[in-house]
Amino acid sequence: MSEWLTRLTPMRAITEMRAVVDAFAARYAAARVAAGADKRPLLDAFKHLGEASRSGNHHRVTEADRALHMAVVHLAGVEGLVQVWEAAANAQEVFRAESIARCWPDLNVLFEGHRALVDAICAGDTLAAEDAAHGHLDAVWYRLAEMRGDSSLSDAPLARACTYLEFHLQEPVRLDFLARFVAKTSTGHLARLFREEFACSFTEYLRELRMHKAVKLLTDSSQPIGRIAALVGYADASRFSQHFRRRFGISPRAYRQRFAERRGTGGG
Repeated sequence: MSEWLTRLTPMRAITEMRAVVDAFAARYAAARVAAGADKRPLLDAFKHLGEASRSGNHHRVTEADRALHMAVVHLAGVEGLVQVWEAAANAQEVFRAESIARCWPDLNVLFEGHRALVDAICAGDTLAAEDAAHGHLDAVWYRLAEMRGDSSLSDAPLARACTYLEFHLQEPVRLDFLARFVAKTSTGHLARLFREEFACSFTEYLRELRMHKAVKLLTDSSQPIGRIAALVGYADASRFSQHFRRRFGISPRAYRQRFAERRGTGGG
């Protein structure tokens, strides 16, 4: 606990607080959509964020990003939540406003980082919405922490590489990029670290990470298979299904159905 506290920088602490509030709001927003609430204000806010991202105006994107999250909070319909969220968001605003131009030279990346959250809420999927909110804020923290040299990030090359992969599963990631820009070491050395620590190659480790994230999405959400494939880094859903079947001996659709049947009968 003492080591954790020494590494808990203000930026990390504020982001954790914000993530709790956002996840709570996302869960209740999804529940209200499932009960018939109007999701158009959320979709409009997402559309405006996309337009702001394409404009290349960072100030406009910052405002549209805040408006999108506020739309989620309003959709949640929980008394007093707006005030709580504003307090948490205002505490983090300095970090976001100062760093957004440096951390997101491609604003479309920031925009696309919200898609899983919006999709889950609009599908009325409470578990997926909550998970997406946590994941989005964690990814934002990691990118800010990288740019600012936040001390809560490990200095160990392998730890930095693994943390980066956790937050970038949707993106194609090459070992040479990971070694040079994230782990700050040579490609050969990082490849050896993966083999020594996990007894597998970098490619095998990344695929396993993607497969286990897919399992979580299949069991905890109602996202379509094609969308899950994209969320774990596959542009081709058929290739995703091929890899999933090779790993688990069953198709993603059959896995979801089997899990649903077990849950329905109280099985483990």
